[in-house]
Amino acid sequence: MQLLGLSYHQIVAESNRLARRNDNPDMRIGKSTLGNMISGGIRQPGTAKLDSLGIILHLSRDEIDLAIGLAPERRLSDQLRMTSGRTHELSLDAITRHQLVNLPILREDVGLKETQFLGGIVERWLDVQVEYLASFYPPYLKYVVVGDDDFHAVPVAPPRTRLLVNTLVNQVRPTDHTSFHERELYFVRTPNGLTCSYLELSGEQKIILVPHPLSGHIREEFSASEVIVLGQVVGLLFPVSTRASVDQHP
Repeated sequence: MQLLGLSYHQIVAESNRLARRNDNPDMRIGKSTLGNMISGGIRQPGTAKLDSLGIILHLSRDEIDLAIGLAPERRLSDQLRMTSGRTHELSLDAITRHQLVNLPILREDVGLKETQFLGGIVERWLDVQVEYLASFYPPYLKYVVVGDDDFHAVPVAPPRTRLLVNTLVNQVRPTDHTSFHERELYFVRTPNGLTCSYLELSGEQKIILVPHPLSGHIREEFSASEVIVLGQVVGLLFPVSTRASVDQHP
């Protein structure tokens, strides 16, 4: 800021402009927030705010991370190995940072109107950092890790399962007595924290958390105002390491 001759007010004004241009209110940086970031009062600022700072100050994300004491070298696999008793969401930054995807570069003379073998039309393969493709990630998708103490959806989504959550689907639908392997699974916020569970609606503005019959949990009933349905689970990834912990659960 000093090298560029920028004041707090100018940083705030520029972040507001970026937020409007990108239609992302999370890119706004208030004066007090900026002060807390500089003083270390906020140890993990939001990804959008860090993006704003990087654009305004002409710094790379690694330089921003280094300045505020983050560890940009920590890989997603390292973060996924970190255990937590509580179900929690992974930031998009954790998903994309320092991840590589292998993309095919096709020959210039290739026609794509006919089906053909990929190997015959690829000129070369290119490793691209996923963070540069982050704009292609639908903003309504969230990435969640089931906590070690969250057994509501065992065995369908045992602890440490990675969930892909569609936040556009947040209405609880009637179950019509379908099996637990066919009915919708939801990511919700309750007075007790975040969890992954099946849901039912009762007639008196109540939401019932319905555990899987093999989970060992009992049903829990809350007022509809106490529960926020954050989205429907549309994908699951099961790490092998969860098998033993699930087998030990009564």
